[in-house]
Amino acid sequence: RNANGRSPNNSDKTFLSKFSSQEITLVKPRFYIESISFLKDKTTVELFFLNAKACVHKGQIEVESETIFKLAAFILQEAKGDYTSDENARKDLKTLPAFPTKTLQEHPSLAYCEDRVIEHYLKIKGLTRGQAVVQYMKIVEALPTYGVHYYAVKDKQGLPWWLGISYKGIGQYDIQDKVKPRK
Repeated sequence: RNANGRSPNNSDKTFLSKFSSQEITLVKPRFYIESISFLKDKTTVELFFLNAKACVHKGQIEVESETIFKLAAFILQEAKGDYTSDENARKDLKTLPAFPTKTLQEHPSLAYCEDRVIEHYLKIKGLTRGQAVVQYMKIVEALPTYGVHYYAVKDKQGLPWWLGISYKGIGQYDIQDKVKPRK
């Protein structure tokens, strides 16, 4: 079981099986870099990908629905390979960490979300697992909340704010908006 008490999905298990004789501790990165292209080690890239995927799924990285659908297509491509059928894609989407709760609440049905993902999934046929991971990370790295650690703070008047610290610097955010820094 991973840190949030869930069983890892198949792609996580495949990666983690390389270390089956060793004890593993999964940690969240404390320091983010601008791009995974600066990383030389494949294992480090894989760990950044697994962390980003978990953060998107938990809603810790805020993502618009249309971007979630694209990311979910890359998760399918990474975990299952090329599109085979709508039925298989829908079944796989139910077992993979593809949709944050917020996305499911914003749309009329799970079927609608699955349809949108399948549209994107069909477009990326032929991508290797590694290419899918890189494309996923390119999208996530461009998101304004990627790599930001938020801390709840209060100003001198007692008003609540978020203090966001990232590789880009320090930002002050309204309590309702973690995307656009006030300062």
